[in-house]
Amino acid sequence: MGLYGCSTQVLGSMAAAAMASSQAADSQARAEQQADAERAGDATPMLGQETQASYLQVVAELQRKSLWYAALAHLDALEQRWGVSDTSRLLRADALRQTGQFQDSERLYRTLQSGSQAARAAHGLGLLAAAQGQYREAVAQLQAARRLSPTDALLLNDLGYALLHTPQARDARLPLMQAVQLQPAQRRILSNVAVYLLLFGKDQEAAQWMQQHQMGAPLRQQVFQQAQQLEVLQRAPEPDLPLPLPAAASIPGTTAVAQQGAPS
Repeated sequence: MGLYGCSTQVLGSMAAAAMASSQAADSQARAEQQADAERAGDATPMLGQETQASYLQVVAELQRKSLWYAALAHLDALEQRWGVSDTSRLLRADALRQTGQFQDSERLYRTLQSGSQAARAAHGLGLLAAAQGQYREAVAQLQAARRLSPTDALLLNDLGYALLHTPQARDARLPLMQAVQLQPAQRRILSNVAVYLLLFGKDQEAAQWMQQHQMGAPLRQQVFQQAQQLEVLQRAPEPDLPLPLPAAASIPGTTAVAQQGAPS
């Protein structure tokens, strides 16, 4: 009987140890899954823990990563649960624009023109027009957006870029310089300033600008090509409009610098 009791205690200890080991393994597995999800950039909220605000942040993060189709899927889920808001409508309009669904995107932007998202809606309409080569309309929409949000550096950059495609190309200097002083490390803005300088024959200033801001050879080549395309555009009555200059952050070998000068 004593031996039986001893065996029972041993078996009980072994079972407890096995249970503890299993729980530890489960915890480790969950931790590894979470780490894998984070490394993969999985922005999906934890089921049952999200709020409308946190889910909107999830969608915004997906869009920052250019995961536009995933963002649309999550917007469907969000609006099924919490309904449609101005913010979700704006995020959807942006995603539709980025996935080439221009008519649906425009319709949503226009529903936001008189609300709290009016500035971003006008900005979106400007980008939508530019994506279709309608730069005069783009300028009009971006100017309307600037009146509502005058310190938005990316908006000012987009306005300057759109102006470069119109007969009012010289007017691009003001919004571009405002943009570059508001966000002096933004490579796309720095690139567009260099394009402006080259377009108006300030080759030496452009070279100094690109050297000062440590622009690598691939980016410099794109800047020169863009300036050449715009020069042709200024001369031709009905040119093929060039595509927008891609974000310099996607080009390897470029780094931001702290100092900032202003071209004349």
